[in-house]
Amino acid sequence: MSIYMTFWRYTRDGMMDIKNTPERFESVKEIYKINGGKLIQAYSLIGPYDVVTIGELPDEKALTKAVLQICSKGRVTANSMTALPIEDFLDIIKS
Repeated sequence: MSIYMTFWRYTRDGMMDIKNTPERFESVKEIYKINGGKLIQAYSLIGPYDVVTIGELPDEKALTKAVLQICSKGRVTANSMTALPIEDFLDIIKS
């Protein structure tokens, strides 16, 4: 399983519908699960992004499918990155 960080921005519709965020967040967790993964953590942000999620999914295809399912509702846009555990990174630079 791979770890992915996804940075989310609310769209205009997402801001207009902000009070329904708790229900949408439950939907996000379910979408990760349906795609073979799990949502590890989420944080609200102050800055250029509104939310960051840290999730575990089998691969980039599963991530892409999950992000598209979430974004297709029109409430958020996303920017995702693969996160490599620091232990793995340190092993790589040692060799």
